[in-house]
Amino acid sequence: MKIAVIHESAETLLAEYGSLLTAMVSMGHAVNALAPGSGPDAAAGFEALGAEYAMYPLSSRGLTPVGDLGTLLHLKQVLYRVRPDLILSMASKPVIYGSLAARMAWVGEEKTVFALVDGPGFAFGGNGLKGRLLARLARPMFRAGFRSCDGICFRSAEAETFFRELGVLGPEARTGIVDQADTDARDRAVLAFLGMIPAD
Repeated sequence: MKIAVIHESAETLLAEYGSLLTAMVSMGHAVNALAPGSGPDAAAGFEALGAEYAMYPLSSRGLTPVGDLGTLLHLKQVLYRVRPDLILSMASKPVIYGSLAARMAWVGEEKTVFALVDGPGFAFGGNGLKGRLLARLARPMFRAGFRSCDGICFRSAEAETFFRELGVLGPEARTGIVDQADTDARDRAVLAFLGMIPAD
């Protein structure tokens, strides 16, 4: 199976989820890591894990309509080229734009789209008028991103509760909780949620 894992940071993906990518590769899957460019070290890091690496542009400054549209279109192009069977998006913007791009990239071909969500993220931590406006803009975007997913895995029950109370998770959404502190246990739980191994 061909898998695409989308993150907002190559360094974070390697540091926090390198073991998950390694597990996928060891199962015989072709893994493609998609993350914003950060120099040759990132490419070498993914290569050492046995994964392919592709860069995409991403603004770290909140929601930027023009820049984020570029992110969406670039991800669509990369996913169209890679043509993965399974897409796993992590972190706020990849959950939105990665999930949407996966559905847009090639219509009519079978694929499964998942999200792994740590918490509320950048859009819901601000105060004042600017923070409220950002949260209002982000709400429909998260709703669209989650609707594009076959399953959404949360790193805590509190994170799932937050998004349910926000009204961006539909009643039909398939969700799960992966709150294990141990890396191996966490990776197994994620793989089980993705349907790649039997659940414990």
